[in-house]
Amino acid sequence: MKRIPTFALIFLISFNLALVAQEAPVENPAPTENLEQSVPPAVPKAETPTVRLPVNLYDTYTFDEAKWPYIRTGIYMFGPGFVTVWGLIEWGWFDGTSFAYKPSKVWGAHALNGASDKFGHLYGTYAVKRLSTFFFRATGSSPLRANIEGGIYASSVQLIMEIGDGFSSAQGFDINDVIFNTIGAGIGMLLDGFPVLDRMFALQWEYVPTKKFRKSFEKNGGGDFFTDYSGQKYLLVTKLGGIPYLSLTPLRYVNIDFGYYSRGFYNSYFDRDTRNIYIGVSLNYTIAFGDILPSGYTSSTLQSFFNHYHPPFDIEVKDWELTSAKNM
Repeated sequence: MKRIPTFALIFLISFNLALVAQEAPVENPAPTENLEQSVPPAVPKAETPTVRLPVNLYDTYTFDEAKWPYIRTGIYMFGPGFVTVWGLIEWGWFDGTSFAYKPSKVWGAHALNGASDKFGHLYGTYAVKRLSTFFFRATGSSPLRANIEGGIYASSVQLIMEIGDGFSSAQGFDINDVIFNTIGAGIGMLLDGFPVLDRMFALQWEYVPTKKFRKSFEKNGGGDFFTDYSGQKYLLVTKLGGIPYLSLTPLRYVNIDFGYYSRGFYNSYFDRDTRNIYIGVSLNYTIAFGDILPSGYTSSTLQSFFNHYHPPFDIEVKDWELTSAKNM
């Protein structure tokens, strides 16, 4: 964006000098053969930008260098610490069970939680990867190094979780979870490595707590929203605001959504176990907040948040039910 006023200023100065030279008296006209040599080279015309996006702290923010070691130490401790504490509280880690290998079915009507479990692993690793990459970039790493560090970090944290699941009678180590974790980290590295793709695509997670979760929360004062799959959707979003030329039109506020969700599956508040895919249209909250609040931490935080979380206010244009069975 800064090139536009710069080129415009050069053009105006050159145009003004041309007018002055045109009005000045000519005392000794130069020979015709030398005229071409005295003509200054033409100033290149400024190119009109094809993409207009708000500035985001994800790409620009840097922490105080004196705090870098402390921030990085906190990152290294938080991920493993969080999944360990959560695993002990919610997933039954180390309940006296020896390590168990329990691969689950990945796809189909009988997939674990209608395959939402696998998409949850994919998205969770993706989100951890993107967030950790921000912290690595903001504490001195180059974009390339931070991308690699984020991928390794997210995959490692998720692997710790899978190993812990192996010591739970309710879970078990599932190699398919590891595969989907790796895919999520890979997508995150792809988008962080190629900003042109990051402008146009995103993985997003939609969540509205189910009645089962709300009842559990009211009764026990807590619950595991990570496994409340009947309230979740997983989306691949195409952001028209990141596509050249379209981002200069009102279509910049429009996202095209391709989503997947399952309902039922161990949730008795649903009569049937269903799996669905759909195409929808939604508002690009990232660009909307970037335009409303052009700068500042609040703006950048909202932009980053809504690039990953999908509010439940989209329009489902077409929905396909893949499978439907009576909830057992």
